[in-house]
Amino acid sequence: GTQSPFIKKEYCVCHLATGDMLRAAVAAGTELGKRAKAKMNAGEMVDDEIVVGLVRESINKPNCRNGFVLDGFPRTMAQAKMLDQMLKKEGAKLDKVVEFKIDDEVVKER
Repeated sequence: GTQSPFIKKEYCVCHLATGDMLRAAVAAGTELGKRAKAKMNAGEMVDDEIVVGLVRESINKPNCRNGFVLDGFPRTMAQAKMLDQMLKKEGAKLDKVVEFKIDDEVVKER
């Protein structure tokens, strides 16, 4: 999360933080936002299908035409597979993956 704004600025890509995207969709009252809100209000996790749907909508917006940085997603192998399937359907692909490995003690200090 802390590095994404720097990457966004340097490479002129959009920053897709799924938590922010969920909150925005709920606030805007979109169809996916309504489905997410129902899950949240029930104390349930938001379905992967909803999150992948939000990512799909976002990557097709004009501000993402130069690319995108996914922040905090995917978190599971199931999400990664769903993301891969969705990207194939959209004719998109991941060019690079960056994994930050940071010592737990450093993270606690931040």
